[in-house]
Amino acid sequence: MSKGQISVAGSAVTAAAVLVVIMGLLVIGMPSRARQRRLDGLRVDDLTKLSGAVETYWQRHAALPSTLDTLVAAHQLDLVPNDPQTGTPYTYLVSGERSYGLCATFAQPSDSDRIGKRYDIFTPPTHS
Repeated sequence: MSKGQISVAGSAVTAAAVLVVIMGLLVIGMPSRARQRRLDGLRVDDLTKLSGAVETYWQRHAALPSTLDTLVAAHQLDLVPNDPQTGTPYTYLVSGERSYGLCATFAQPSDSDRIGKRYDIFTPPTHS
């Protein structure tokens, strides 16, 4: 083989490898997007944990906690989770006697159900 033939063959293999890498990134997404999705998943897990703790607190005290730190003092949580990327606290707002909101800032666009959620605590009717 001559030097020119090896160069053409080498270029073709290199181009094919680059194409495979590009196609792979398009199919599975960029590494930064995968990281953002993982962080958003952690945020959803944190909000789910917080919501469960608030509801347990409600069942035991017939009232909503005034702050998320109240959940730690009441032994509903070991510690209040913060955003996994920024370390900032999640937003908790009591919006009524039996309703509250938990909010987080997500990195990826999502349906409105995951971005910020308002929760209502319903007490089942008592039957006499």
